[in-house]
Amino acid sequence: MSEQLSFLPPVPFCPLLPPHGSAAEQALYDLLERDLTTPDWIAERKGWRLAAAVKELGYLGWEPKSVLVQCRDWDNPIARYSLPAKAKQAFYSMRMQGGAHA
Repeated sequence: MSEQLSFLPPVPFCPLLPPHGSAAEQALYDLLERDLTTPDWIAERKGWRLAAAVKELGYLGWEPKSVLVQCRDWDNPIARYSLPAKAKQAFYSMRMQGGAHA
């Protein structure tokens, strides 16, 4: 079956923008600038549900990445989130076409 699928063209990367004013929108803008962890968001008073915002970005097609890292003041490893280069390029392309607000 996988041999047949290899003949199909790749699916185009075309993520959707999150709702204006949502935590997902804030997470997207922050992830365009830097990697994020929940302690970062808590320290910046943006809430404690970063994982939920990042999950929504995943549903919208942004393909956020996460790796577990050890963080001081936290007993267990936590996720550090980032966006792949193609997601950042897609956002800036949207902005150039007038489809993004940042």
